[in-house]
Amino acid sequence: MSDYLPQEVLLDIFHRLPNQSIGRCMCVCKYWLSHVKNPFFVSSHLHQTIPSKNDPLFLLKLCSKQTLKVQYSLHFDNQEFSEYKRLGVPFKHDNRSFSVVGSSNGLVCLMHNLYTYNYTFVLWNPLIRKSLTLPKPNVTFESHGAFEALVGFGFDSCSKDYKVLRVVRLLEYEKENEEDEELAVEVEIFSLNRNSWRNITDIAPKYDIVERGSQAFVNGTVHWIATKRSRTGESNNLVLGIDLGHENFHELMLPESLASENPMFCTVFKYMDSTIGVVMRNYVNFSDTDIWVMKKYGVTESWTKILTIGRYEGGVPRALGFRRNGDVLFELFHGEIISVDPESLQIEELRIHSASGYSFVDTFIESLVLLEL
Repeated sequence: MSDYLPQEVLLDIFHRLPNQSIGRCMCVCKYWLSHVKNPFFVSSHLHQTIPSKNDPLFLLKLCSKQTLKVQYSLHFDNQEFSEYKRLGVPFKHDNRSFSVVGSSNGLVCLMHNLYTYNYTFVLWNPLIRKSLTLPKPNVTFESHGAFEALVGFGFDSCSKDYKVLRVVRLLEYEKENEEDEELAVEVEIFSLNRNSWRNITDIAPKYDIVERGSQAFVNGTVHWIATKRSRTGESNNLVLGIDLGHENFHELMLPESLASENPMFCTVFKYMDSTIGVVMRNYVNFSDTDIWVMKKYGVTESWTKILTIGRYEGGVPRALGFRRNGDVLFELFHGEIISVDPESLQIEELRIHSASGYSFVDTFIESLVLLEL
């Protein structure tokens, strides 16, 4: 068939096909396979997929209460949060030892977290069932001693590259150099295009970090909660961002009421695909959770508290993230997932259950990224 179709016509047909149909086309002949695996086609197909996606998807990670096996699935962002498809996992051993760092353009970054000092990172495209284990980072326990680390993941639109970022606080070095008041921090970044880690510590500010804190990838920038210490001993929480394209750091100030709270109970999330939201759990008596959103990205004065939720069915719900309509997804104390409208306070029980503490949610689009590798 391809002998009778010009190349540009064939590619135009491929672009119009659903992702799963493209997968079947790869099995027809080597000629079609070579076109589908071409990096230019993968990139242009992604570019076309993002604006044309009519049914937004969420990636959902759960853990069965009965078997304690982790399950990944895709769900439509509709009222019922209905399941679109279940996903196979890219590893054979116990997948409870992996946590999700984040998702970008159909690529999921997984981190092995069974042990304190782990170095195993996996990039996984569940649509095409392909994964890549990253090379070992440069900053390890063997090379630098005890440490705490933050990890981020996102897409650099400038260089069309997927990047994993590690901010590592060197605890052993700080202990041995107590007279040095500055925090000892190493920062390294992995580039999928180069398939290697690179140290960028020289541009990194010295912040106190919350190990294994969540990230929010928005506007080409990875965001975390961090704490800035002054020489007088005072400390203030803020949102620390790194632009993956220019590889520079910047600060976003938090509402005054959150600046001095315990950062261990403060979490940042993506909100409406263009800005961020912050969740603060009351750590004194765990009586409630406050939800704040930055209505205009980068404008401190635009922070607005949209919801305070108290104890519900035995405990304070754990926020999982925001839906595209602004509703908030929560995991209840016993593992059930609910959706809350912050304006009407209406609660939707989604009939989704997990072992408590394992649930993860992130926005997702299907793509062919990694197919060319």
